[in-house]
Amino acid sequence: MKKLWAWWARVSGLFSKNRREREMADEFSSHFEMHVEDNIRAGMKPEEARREAMLKFGSMEAARESVREMARPLWFETTFQDLRYALRSLRLNPGFAMAGVLSLALGIGASVAIYTVVDNLLLRPLPYPEAQQLVMLYETNPHRNFQHNVISPGNYFDWKAQSTTFSGMGAFFDFHVILGDGKRSEEVDAQAVSGEVLPILEVQPIRGRLFTLQEDKDDARVAVISYRLWQSWFGGDEGILGRQLQVNSRTFTVIGVLPPDFYFNTRSSDIWLTLGLNPAENLRKAQGRWMWAVARLKPGVRLSQAQAEMSGIARRLEAAYPEFDKGWGVDVEPLRDSLVGQVRRSLLILLGAVALLLAVACANVANLLLARYSARSREIAVRGALGAARGRLVRQLLTKSVVLGLAGGLLGLGLAYFAVSGLVAMAPRDLTKSVAISFDLRISVIRIRSGAADQHSVRTGSGADGFTQ
Repeated sequence: MKKLWAWWARVSGLFSKNRREREMADEFSSHFEMHVEDNIRAGMKPEEARREAMLKFGSMEAARESVREMARPLWFETTFQDLRYALRSLRLNPGFAMAGVLSLALGIGASVAIYTVVDNLLLRPLPYPEAQQLVMLYETNPHRNFQHNVISPGNYFDWKAQSTTFSGMGAFFDFHVILGDGKRSEEVDAQAVSGEVLPILEVQPIRGRLFTLQEDKDDARVAVISYRLWQSWFGGDEGILGRQLQVNSRTFTVIGVLPPDFYFNTRSSDIWLTLGLNPAENLRKAQGRWMWAVARLKPGVRLSQAQAEMSGIARRLEAAYPEFDKGWGVDVEPLRDSLVGQVRRSLLILLGAVALLLAVACANVANLLLARYSARSREIAVRGALGAARGRLVRQLLTKSVVLGLAGGLLGLGLAYFAVSGLVAMAPRDLTKSVAISFDLRISVIRIRSGAADQHSVRTGSGADGFTQ
């Protein structure tokens, strides 16, 4: 009950501060004068009685401060006073304030910008269920310096037939098409995918359905479109299923619409068509290497197991088709690693460098504050002698540090916003085409929408390592 009464007294004191101060001053003066009169009645001279009363009564300001601490919630009222004091102090010392704020801003801005990129590329989970099971399959030829090369359709079908470590394997490639609906035409990005690719990624269309394996085999003229194309071209028409589209002067029927946040390998794809490969054909004779493959590991299968199996299959194919597969192997790489490629190490080194920069900036500001507080040691001692509580002095110094840190942090976030845009503009196109890197105040932030996988994606007529026959 006493604690509740004390808190009520503190809260109510906030709304009657001036009256409370006057009453406290009157009460202190009254007690002091009564003490002086007692000394005079005891036989002291007036001057001696007043001096003895001051010595016995103590510092009037210290006594008042003690009463104030009991009559008000310091954490609430004094915060605003300390804040005003900190701002006034920084305004009176612009050089010190500017040096501290700029040091923090540069350190924080660089750190946040680099962390944003690293978070997007290395830390955020890929937007697919059980994404850690997804891998990319490449053909390799060390003698020709091909590390992540496009693959042969003929080898792809043999991989599917002989492998046991994957629950699914699909092939795809990216290209441009001229899209029309009879009224207008436009060049858009497209993907040709085998019937397994979208099921492997476990994407569910929001309208219609995905390709069937038979439609892929027959190269049926059906298409799945992106949510963006559905909205921009068709205004979100609920009757989109069954609509006809002209793709490179060929008529296709829309059978599905994918979710708005889905993309794979490139963020700009708006239409998906069937790959249309026939395993009965002699694809090694008719075609070279020109497409990509994605697969999903079976639950419990390790990457090393899949790599060992695929290497064994590659050796068997090399023996069976020496003219076509001589010197060619297979590399199984996690989707995340395929996305960042050789940039991972550079990003981690850069992140460590900016973390060190931030530490140096904080150390510089700490030295500035220590030097500043050392120069004010006499002032602080005088204020303590006049009755200022030690806790109050510490709070004022901490408030000043907090204000300096907040100012540097806000300016640093502003610098980071523009720095991220600059980093994205300077980054290799292959790195940013499949990852949406953007500044986000959450930093934890920033939401990655990675489409998957490979910084070496191919457009019609070109490839990361070149088309090989």
